[in-house]
Amino acid sequence: MEEQSRKSASSRREQTVLRKNVLAQYVDLVQELKEVEHRIEDTKDKMRKLEEEGEVTDTVKGGEGGIQHYTITGFPQRDYNRMRILLNTRKSILHSLKSEIEQSINDVQEFINGIENSHDRRIVTMRVIDRMSWRQIAINMGGNNTEEGVRQTYHRLIERSEA
Repeated sequence: MEEQSRKSASSRREQTVLRKNVLAQYVDLVQELKEVEHRIEDTKDKMRKLEEEGEVTDTVKGGEGGIQHYTITGFPQRDYNRMRILLNTRKSILHSLKSEIEQSINDVQEFINGIENSHDRRIVTMRVIDRMSWRQIAINMGGNNTEEGVRQTYHRLIERSEA
């Protein structure tokens, strides 16, 4: 019986760590998604710039003993191709992240739905899903809620789920 109780306590701790990791992972995934989207736009901008500029010109030395100068004009196809490959890679990463975020959202929603108190559920939802600041949460909660009060409630809830 005692061993079963220890296993149960160990299982609860593992679930709590998993819950905290689910919340942290969700927040990180959303931020990573924004960063990848930004990198995709940067790459697209660089490709558009290359397309708009068209040909580039460069001067090289060569010929008899390297003393002759040659002017070379052309489209920087190699750079453009590298950017296109990079863009496709980033789009693939973005697609994977979106799938991962969808699963993470389901995990976070399960965690939030498992919170019995509506007040606490609202605080966690606003903080994790809606990414609100403590001040914004306090304002949205209304009543006598303060920034510090909602922050403490959130952290107590997470600590309680560890016990």
